[in-house]
Amino acid sequence: MREAPRFLLKRRRNLPRDNRIGWALVTLALWTAITFGGAELFVSDDQSLDAFVTRGILWQIVCAGMMLVAVIAWRGWNDLGFRAPIPGTLKLLWLPILLVALQFTFALLLGLPDSATILLIFVNTLFVGFSEETMFRGVLYRALCERLRIWPAILVTSSVFGAVHVLNGFITGEFESAIYQAIMAGSTGLLLMAIVLRTGSLWAAIAWHAAWDAALLLIAEGMPDPDASNGSELANSGGWTTILIPLALVLPNLLYALWLLRHVHHVPAPANAKAE
Repeated sequence: MREAPRFLLKRRRNLPRDNRIGWALVTLALWTAITFGGAELFVSDDQSLDAFVTRGILWQIVCAGMMLVAVIAWRGWNDLGFRAPIPGTLKLLWLPILLVALQFTFALLLGLPDSATILLIFVNTLFVGFSEETMFRGVLYRALCERLRIWPAILVTSSVFGAVHVLNGFITGEFESAIYQAIMAGSTGLLLMAIVLRTGSLWAAIAWHAAWDAALLLIAEGMPDPDASNGSELANSGGWTTILIPLALVLPNLLYALWLLRHVHHVPAPANAKAE
């Protein structure tokens, strides 16, 4: 296995040591407040997540992303992976790219929404991809890597990433759906972590994250209305479909992520992993 880029795995030596994990946690708290608290300002009543994304620009996500850019510049965190992928590593993403392509194909077969809705979906998912990847696989992961070995840092990052998606329940009022989404996000978070480590690029994870979310939202837009004439039949099978469909979507991601990360523990721990 090609060793993960050193800048992702050890702390900077050219800057004085600070309480990076503390600043990262403060940044996470601010990001959460802006992302989910801000959503309450733009949503007047409970609505599904796909409806929320297709109503207009997600300004709270834009603000959260701007906050991250400001904090990163202020703290001088120049090791987050905002660089081109390592040459030859994008071929490792053949399966994730294939899965996204299949989902876009399925969305096309179901029927696409109008062009304005499609544009909103792509713009908003790009904002979401940038904001979430920068916060979790960038700021949080790098801070954890200064105190933890690589696998604990990966697992904590992915778990926190999944857990914050439960907060979508406060936006949509659908907590059961939010819990399923959190499980899916935590599993997919492992793949996104693998993408960052194997390609050396946060941009690669941002692009795939945005494409994955866009495909899922286009599928949701094309799904038949459960309140239609066959709604009762769909409702009877809904319990199983809401479990099996998300599982079928994320299981390949999870398994491939574990394969990509199979030798990651061989990489030396950060220089100060055992410090203090």
